Amino acid sequence: MNTRFGRAFRYEVRNYFRAVAILWLVMALIPAAILFVRIYQLDHIEKEPRRLLGKLVLFGALVAVPAALAQLLLARAAGAALGRSTVWYLLLDNFVIVACSEELAKLLPVRLAAWDHPAFDYRFDAIVYSVSSALGFAAVENILYVLQSDLRTAVSRAILSVPGHFFFAVSMGLLLSRAKQAECCGQLRRRRMLALLALVVPTLLHGLWDFLLAAGSRWAVIAFYAFVAAFFITADVCLRRASRTDSRL
Repeated sequence: MNTRFGRAFRYEVRNYFRAVAILWLVMALIPAAILFVRIYQLDHIEKEPRRLLGKLVLFGALVAVPAALAQLLLARAAGAALGRSTVWYLLLDNFVIVACSEELAKLLPVRLAAWDHPAFDYRFDAIVYSVSSALGFAAVENILYVLQSDLRTAVSRAILSVPGHFFFAVSMGLLLSRAKQAECCGQLRRRRMLALLALVVPTLLHGLWDFLLAAGSRWAVIAFYAFVAAFFITADVCLRRASRTDSRL
């Protein structure tokens, strides 16, 4: 009797934790899925191949784990060298170790899988590709955070962090579209400059985002929410305008 009760109890416990894990996974993935549908709908002239988009999402997801491991190792080294309470450490950690490594990781799938693809023939395509890679990255990052935290963290990341990755990718895509256009016109020097800016601009935005959060002071929190509001509104306006004025490269 005790053995039968023990088996039933273990079965119910397993089912409970399985249900919680599925709920946490769904909460981690829903924000990225909603934003992916939105960017797909805004690409109104010529839809991108689903296989290519799936590849970008997958590659973006795959680079998230090595990027997280690299950040952990670099942060430990920087903390040991500079001290974690110093301003220099906060600047290095947020702008270089985290922001630069993550934006570079999200840029690589676009450069390797989409840049020379025949489907890349409209300016808005660069935004779609950048967002696809970024949302794959953000989904995995969100899963890692949600599984080791609570409901409050899941909700806050759904409201802020995943949309943050989305709009960082929009800024990247806007610059990549200009870089691709310059390449099509034979302006290789301009292409290199714009391609570099496609990494630098989202890195600076991402770094400022993380730095204000990490600073922890009252004024930093106020500045963070002011920055988020201004950034989201500006990026959304630019996104809608890019969708309306899309044209062939």
